[in-house]
Amino acid sequence: MFLRHNTFLLVRIRLPPDHPLLRLLHYSVSPSAHPPPQQPSTAPAPAPPHAAELWIAKALASAALLRPQRLPAFRVLAPSPLAAAAVRLAPCAAAALRIFSALHSPPLSLPPSEHSYRHVISLLCHSGRHSDALRLFDQMMDQSGYFPDAGFFSFVAGSCTNAGVLDATATLLAKGSQFGCHIEPYAYNKLMNSLIAHGRAQDAVALFENWIKEGLYSPDVWSFNVVIKGVCRVGNVQKALELVERMDEFGCSPDTVTHNIIVDGLCRAKEVNRGREVLKRLQKGGVCMPNVVTYTSVISGYCKAGRMEDAMAVYNDMLESGTGPNTITYNVLINGYGKAGDIESAVGMYQQLMLRRCPPDVVTFSSLIDGYCRCGQLDGAMRIWKEMPRYHIHPNVYTFSIMIHSLCKQNRSDEALGLLRELNMREDICPRTFIYNPVIDVLCKGGKVDEANLILSDMEEKGCHPDKYTYTILIIGHCMKGRISEAITLFHKMVETGCYPDNITVNSFISCLLKAGMPDEVDRIMLIASGHASSSQKVCSRQIQRLDISVAV
Repeated sequence: MFLRHNTFLLVRIRLPPDHPLLRLLHYSVSPSAHPPPQQPSTAPAPAPPHAAELWIAKALASAALLRPQRLPAFRVLAPSPLAAAAVRLAPCAAAALRIFSALHSPPLSLPPSEHSYRHVISLLCHSGRHSDALRLFDQMMDQSGYFPDAGFFSFVAGSCTNAGVLDATATLLAKGSQFGCHIEPYAYNKLMNSLIAHGRAQDAVALFENWIKEGLYSPDVWSFNVVIKGVCRVGNVQKALELVERMDEFGCSPDTVTHNIIVDGLCRAKEVNRGREVLKRLQKGGVCMPNVVTYTSVISGYCKAGRMEDAMAVYNDMLESGTGPNTITYNVLINGYGKAGDIESAVGMYQQLMLRRCPPDVVTFSSLIDGYCRCGQLDGAMRIWKEMPRYHIHPNVYTFSIMIHSLCKQNRSDEALGLLRELNMREDICPRTFIYNPVIDVLCKGGKVDEANLILSDMEEKGCHPDKYTYTILIIGHCMKGRISEAITLFHKMVETGCYPDNITVNSFISCLLKAGMPDEVDRIMLIASGHASSSQKVCSRQIQRLDISVAV
């Protein structure tokens, strides 16, 4: 109400031209007395308005928001320098943009100051309105001739990168170099890192090479580490090695992070021996020493390849070098021995972890449980399961999956159902079909189709949608119990929910229908499945033809 009242006062009062207030205001806010700041953008911030100026600025902001048609009445007060103050009074980004647009567009068409531009653009960036911010940024440079400094360029580019506006950020950084702004490598590195995180590693590499070619910036070690990590992520380790060779051109030397990325990339590309060679060179060089990440990457590569002797050799080298293993190192070894079926060695690694006071986590216990289950020692797995609460660690969705799947394989359906009920009580775990399917399967194979139907209902109540495996298991289970009509209903439900059957589902169901002497229903099922199971349709057509021929004979 105060701002609205001030607006009406200014609009309605008609002061004589020689009124002292107008002379004071003209002296205080005249453009000739206070010209708008020009480039560079490092101009000092405007002084805070005194009481009279603040009163006018409030009224000006209120008029711009509430009564834009009354703005021409302010022309006599020559309020151009007060426009920035009016913009700063806006309560939010949307209001600031409205005030800015109203004051700097007809009928007033006041020349905007650089500080107004910067203030509104900053508010828009903080409010997530990056398209408006970039539009205003372009207007500031193209129409008003203000050229922001590198710091402001980096701020806008960083905000756009955080918001995922990546292509626009690349365009913005290119503009900065065109106007001679020496933007820090941090802004470029952040954009490349975000592109890689969004699965656009090739775009990041292309930008990196283009920036270097055009001399837009001089990359630092972090720049190379970011792009090397990107090419390693897409499996192009050779390109990563070439980039390492180019670091000397820019006065950079590979650091421990660089070598860790290369070693990890080689190991992920199944070139573990080359990764170990890099590790050995680091050990001998003494300039850039390997750390726990370097050793763990090589150990992980050998474990994934099932070469546990080599993994242990690197582990022993690690201990001799004085580098202490961490929880991740032991998790990798426990998981490797578990998958190799050597549960004794896996337990030995678990004991080493405890002796070295490395805190176990859910991955530690999940890997150990998986090792016991792979060896068929479910009692040992249950013992580890019960040991988890001692360390205040709760099983995650994969821990539950390992235990439930293993119990179902040994037909211990009651225990599997008990764990499934425990899982359903956990609000922090989102149910997944691969956990329910083994339970439904073991129940159907045991003839407990009604209990399997209850599991299906629990799934749907939890927001977990059945997949084609769920439906296939249930359809065959109902057929085995002679409940053909229920199986047909499930098939229709499967198709209606957009879960299209594959060849296995169609072939299995049609086989059951043929055994039940229902060829007409087979035709309907094939018609429904047409386009989604063309190969099974041909197989079943031949089966029906052979059946008709045999009946005719």
